[in-house]
Amino acid sequence: MSELDDLLTPPPLSPGAPHRREDLWRQTAGTQRRRRWVRRAGVAVVLAAVYGAGVATVVRQARRVPVEQGVVSVPRRDQAPRKEQPPSVDSVNDPYRDDPPQLIERWAALAEGRRRVELYRRAGDLYYERLGDHAAAIRCYRYALDGGTAADLVVKAEKDNWLLMSLKVARLKEKRDARN
Repeated sequence: MSELDDLLTPPPLSPGAPHRREDLWRQTAGTQRRRRWVRRAGVAVVLAAVYGAGVATVVRQARRVPVEQGVVSVPRRDQAPRKEQPPSVDSVNDPYRDDPPQLIERWAALAEGRRRVELYRRAGDLYYERLGDHAAAIRCYRYALDGGTAADLVVKAEKDNWLLMSLKVARLKEKRDARN
């Protein structure tokens, strides 16, 4: 073990070593200080460059859109204006024409057959168009499709909104996959 201890013990310091240590410390500390400042300055330059690029992008975009033109809004497909038709004789005599969709849905639950399907469809349309309540519209549309025939599953682009179309397509896929 004595050989191992001799090998691992540090050699004795020379008498001039503390003076050299202080010189080495001054040189090392100065280098570390400079490197730290260079690193911080590099980060600051990168942040300034990113900020400048963002400002340049905003300025460029502001110049690209002339003020005179403004913003043009294009109506979505589901919000396209429908052709207004004069009220038919049935709509004048329709007892549900001014009722809220909640009441029409309750009447549909009491009705039977084809009238039930029509009332649920109307309640779904009113929930969707007047109130924007998609969950209630989906519920009514599903009840209407449950009581309807195969002809009711045909998608009619001029009559159906996107919500009802997607439910009809999903119902057709369910029926197709159930056969396989």
